[in-house]
Amino acid sequence: MSILEQIKAVEQQAVQARREAKVAAANIMRETEEQAAREAEAMIAEARQTAKRMVAAAEEEAKIKAKAVIAERNLEDRASALAARGKLPAAVAYVIERVVV
Repeated sequence: MSILEQIKAVEQQAVQARREAKVAAANIMRETEEQAAREAEAMIAEARQTAKRMVAAAEEEAKIKAKAVIAERNLEDRASALAARGKLPAAVAYVIERVVV
């Protein structure tokens, strides 16, 4: 085999090696992109679940706080009603005094 033929053979091998490298690189890129997409989907799913748990916890906390506020307001309303009932005889006496006089 002459030197010229050897050079051509090496050039052919180099071209083939480049083709194989491009194919291998493309495969690696595709696999990497697929893996990244799977990981991103898993992260999104986990974030959604975390958000759902946080919303549920916030709703539960809001219910507890609402019950506490309602109970407090009920106590305040009862106290106001008792105070008003205590003043009712004086108010009736005042009205009767103004109407009669």
